[in-house]
Amino acid sequence: MILVFSLLITGCASIENKVTDWAVGAERSMADLQAKQITVAEFSIPYLEGGQGPTVFLIHGFQSNKDIWIRFARQLTKQYHVIAIDLPAHGDSNILMDKSYSIAEQSKRVVAIMDKLKLTQPVHVMGHSMGGAIALHVAVTAPQHVRSLALLSAAGVQSPVPSELSRRNQRGENPLIVRNDQDYKNMLAFSMSDAPYIPSPLISSFTRIAIAREPIATKIYQEISNPGSWLNAEEALPKIKVPALVIWGDQDKVLDVSCTTVFQRLLPQAQVVIFKDVGHAPQLERTKETAQAYATFLATVKP
Repeated sequence: MILVFSLLITGCASIENKVTDWAVGAERSMADLQAKQITVAEFSIPYLEGGQGPTVFLIHGFQSNKDIWIRFARQLTKQYHVIAIDLPAHGDSNILMDKSYSIAEQSKRVVAIMDKLKLTQPVHVMGHSMGGAIALHVAVTAPQHVRSLALLSAAGVQSPVPSELSRRNQRGENPLIVRNDQDYKNMLAFSMSDAPYIPSPLISSFTRIAIAREPIATKIYQEISNPGSWLNAEEALPKIKVPALVIWGDQDKVLDVSCTTVFQRLLPQAQVVIFKDVGHAPQLERTKETAQAYATFLATVKP
């Protein structure tokens, strides 16, 4: 029935957008998450919050937003207080083209968001992809905010084996930037090895959003691709003393799975989980398994 309904309404942008809003709202409700918003400096920061218990703070990746965590968070909200933010210039946050969105600048804003949310005690921080690099930066520069660190297909180190994304960047290609409908389909196929089903009205709505975001996406990608904006991993990561978890997919084309060997060496306390036949988004491709691995890790973290 959902598929038939999706086919009937495909092509009507206003209806597709309403269906998307309804579907996302329903998913949030099932996960016990409520949409909220704060203001930090010049930025509006929408976020999702729900559940009770120790706080888990989720940071999404490049070209993503808070809703990438909904199904993952659904597995956690019965035992944990979950917060998933939109980073500045992502999701429903406002876009300021004259600002920097480097890893260092975004990490400062994340700390400011934590302060605005009155997270006075250290929290469990998980970052995905670019969000992983931001989480690393926060753990090094503001360790008082971090109780444990989870890195999900995380940027922040140089992989021993160049990723397919790196090789394509060298050829002047970027499969993560969306300029048309086909680009969005290609981006999904490139990012995930086993993508979940997404109804066509949602695909159409997400595609329009991604195309509209092309100028800011290009700017952000250029900034985060500058190695000078990253921490020196060899020097910085050994400073992180909190419990750590590293999760990866063995088919990741964005950030090669060989990154895990670097994290194992520089974060010797880290537990490492590698999923077979999974790409760059384990929280979407293997939601329950990723949440279970994270919950098992959190159970080992001392209060």
